[in-house]
Amino acid sequence: MLSACASVTAPAGRDGAASALAEIHLAHYLGKYVLVTMTFYDEDGDVVTQQQVHGFIVKADRARGFGVALQGVWEGEMLWLPPDVHGFSPARRGEYRLHSTSETVYDPDLISSWEITRPVPWL
Repeated sequence: MLSACASVTAPAGRDGAASALAEIHLAHYLGKYVLVTMTFYDEDGDVVTQQQVHGFIVKADRARGFGVALQGVWEGEMLWLPPDVHGFSPARRGEYRLHSTSETVYDPDLISSWEITRPVPWL
């Protein structure tokens, strides 16, 4: 299973109405087809690898994030992305060639890019 190395927590201090509004906003992303690029950095800021995946957003939870049911070579796997809508932007229509898998994705709804930095190892 693919997963990002990040801890995400829900915002504290939200009342019921604001919480319900946040859930509705997250639910807007359900069913969207997303192309995800994850760039992994080492503790010095150097790129280690880049992974590209794609699939449908099938779960949206303000505490856990967005569950993406992956398609293509990763079909059957679930990827969880942080619950930050700023990590998504509308995709331009067209075809996208994934360098990491040599797949071509046509007309995704959204693009999502994430940078993951490996923490400095404990000494």
